[in-house]
Amino acid sequence: MGVSEKIKRKFNTFEISTKITLGYAACFILLLMIINGAMWFGVMYAIYTPAENSIRYSMEQIEHVFEELETNYTKFNPNSFRGALVAGVVLRVVDEGGEVFIDTDENYPTIDMFYKGLLIDPPIFSEPDFEVAKIGSALIYCEKMDYTHEGETVTLFFFKTITSELILFDNLEKFLFILDVLGILLAISVGRMVSGRVLTPIKVMNELAREIAFEKMGGRIPIGEADDELNELAKTLNEMLDRLQGGINKQQKFVSDASHELRTPAAVIKGYIEFIENYGTADEALLKENLKVIGSEAQNMQNLLENLLFLSRTDQKRQKLNKKVLDLDDIVGDVMSKMKTVVKTHKVELLKNDPVKIFGDDTTIRQMLRIFLDNAVKYTPEGGSIKVSSKIDGGKILLSISDSGIGIAPENQKKIFDRFFRIDSEDLVSEANGSGLGLSIAKWIADSHDIKISVASTLGKGTTFTLTVPIKN
Repeated sequence: MGVSEKIKRKFNTFEISTKITLGYAACFILLLMIINGAMWFGVMYAIYTPAENSIRYSMEQIEHVFEELETNYTKFNPNSFRGALVAGVVLRVVDEGGEVFIDTDENYPTIDMFYKGLLIDPPIFSEPDFEVAKIGSALIYCEKMDYTHEGETVTLFFFKTITSELILFDNLEKFLFILDVLGILLAISVGRMVSGRVLTPIKVMNELAREIAFEKMGGRIPIGEADDELNELAKTLNEMLDRLQGGINKQQKFVSDASHELRTPAAVIKGYIEFIENYGTADEALLKENLKVIGSEAQNMQNLLENLLFLSRTDQKRQKLNKKVLDLDDIVGDVMSKMKTVVKTHKVELLKNDPVKIFGDDTTIRQMLRIFLDNAVKYTPEGGSIKVSSKIDGGKILLSISDSGIGIAPENQKKIFDRFFRIDSEDLVSEANGSGLGLSIAKWIADSHDIKISVASTLGKGTTFTLTVPIKN
């Protein structure tokens, strides 16, 4: 395992706050390095460039002095060289024999001393034409030029010391180093403080999430006043918890209601079996009656279980639909024909049945229609009427199922599609009370086919369910 891999693994074990602090400090250090590098290059350029410019300017001025001497050499005066030099530049003129006959600063280090301290690798900012020597703590720049007069050649050495500037630069480096160290420590402290403050809501969320259990879903994450991502996350988590709690409440109610619904037929079956066991089978008519009741309750239990399994598949999105182009008028006509054959206690009428094609699942469409019709029969006293009409209205079909039954109170009209919701009435015989799952199943089938359901009902006068079904072009 390489060193980089070890560092990466070690970094992954850190807390998020530590990672943020280190990242913040690393960015700050990188920024300091860039700023210090830019300052270093800038200061070094500012130190070396003026020295070179001073020497070059002095050389140009000396050349002007030589040009004037060429016109009148008798006016030669060594002091004229001093006036041509920039302050800080030292001039030494050496003849062919190596004798110095002009020296503007006799206390300045000698030429021999300069070449003894000559740097093999001059600073990167110095130009190739210049020679640089270090004598003690002093850094000396040097450039030279030759001058020939009447066959005699002399060499002019121009020196410039930048010692004071380097001392200032060294002091600046030390000062910047101290500032960098303090800045890094400050960056780590600020990063730790900022990361702690930013991550505090996350820690609260984590602690609250640990406290929330299946039986205790009431806790919620506190929402701050800031309009930031963490508050958005807290709102999203609270909404998720609300949905979870709602789902759990529905699940618990579903299980409770299902248990209750299954307990009733089970208790009836058990009671009749005990009756048969106690009183025997001598009375054949009584035995047949008891067995009929047991069979009816067993059928009710089977229907309930089938409905529960259907809804379970819909909740898990496992209920499959085999959709294809269907003739709705054929389906409505067939269902109504069978309804008239079975139902003799009510007047069942098909008022209108426009021919139209829809796109859907044949089995569940029929199931949905039977649910609405069974409900109409169930909640309509004997002798009442049930009317069905299917007519085209623009680009849709309006399928209405009307009854003259007991009606639905306004406060209950929004609840009729809830699971296990039932309308109890003294006008209905006990056999009319179903499981309360039919309309829930019908609603799911309608939603799966983009069918809209509307309800119009008046207590004591009846109910009309209107299905708005999309037409298949």
